[in-house]
Amino acid sequence: MSEWLSLGELCALGSACLWAVNGMMLRTRSQQVSPAAMNVIRCGCAALFFWIWLPFSDPLVGLDRVTSHEWLLLVGSVIVGMATGDTLYLTAIREIGLSRALALASTYPLATLLFEWLLLDRPASPGLALGCVLVAGGVVLLSGRGKEVETRPVRLQYGVILALVASVLWGLSTVMLVPAIAHLTLVQANSVRMPLVALVVFLTQLRGTAAFRGFDRRTWLVVAGSGLVGMGISSLMYLEALKLIGATKAVTLTSVSPVFGLVLSVVFLKEQVSLRVLLGVAACMGGVWLVL
Repeated sequence: MSEWLSLGELCALGSACLWAVNGMMLRTRSQQVSPAAMNVIRCGCAALFFWIWLPFSDPLVGLDRVTSHEWLLLVGSVIVGMATGDTLYLTAIREIGLSRALALASTYPLATLLFEWLLLDRPASPGLALGCVLVAGGVVLLSGRGKEVETRPVRLQYGVILALVASVLWGLSTVMLVPAIAHLTLVQANSVRMPLVALVVFLTQLRGTAAFRGFDRRTWLVVAGSGLVGMGISSLMYLEALKLIGATKAVTLTSVSPVFGLVLSVVFLKEQVSLRVLLGVAACMGGVWLVL
């Protein structure tokens, strides 16, 4: 236990760090593996993780109270947020690198609040307008190439659009997911969501095993490990943070993930990060913090 941080705060920061590590792992294989194949492999690995965990987490509690409407919302959130949004995010990482893609996609709390305001008539927070302005400024900064030297061709605007669309879809998926899991634990929900994502992506985007041919053992281990780290352990740490310190503080602390991603991209991936990118990441994070 840290003298300065509570267990809940450590869990939230740990979750943010693991999500960034997940992005770094995927980035190392983004040129060898298609985003759809990545999504299938990592969700399959995460499904196995949650299936193993399920017997130890009251697997039947609340299931009798789950309505057909809630099951429908759960399936819809999977298709919108994970099958589609995650695939776009993985493509964005390949196109514009981890530091930019993670910063842009991590603005999804803002999208969540906007959908709550539009669809659920939730009151807007006082900092919503200013937060939107800051995020917009961050997007402009991250959309510019700056003076950094790229080691390969980069479709910058295309990657930025993909990351932003992923953020919007994650926000919509979150709003759908909240009522969907009213009577489910996180382990129960993810035991359904993860294999469903793998199945939906496999059937709609791959339609066969050709995309997995030629993978070496290291590629399988890295992509599968990213599912365990980012969608398995990180999710459980986030859940524990929610229980211990509440949603607002947990979401605020986990939103520092782009900072971890920026450090990892520079140290391990050797990505070129300019002052423009640093300011863009800071603006996006500042905008998110204002509305939380």
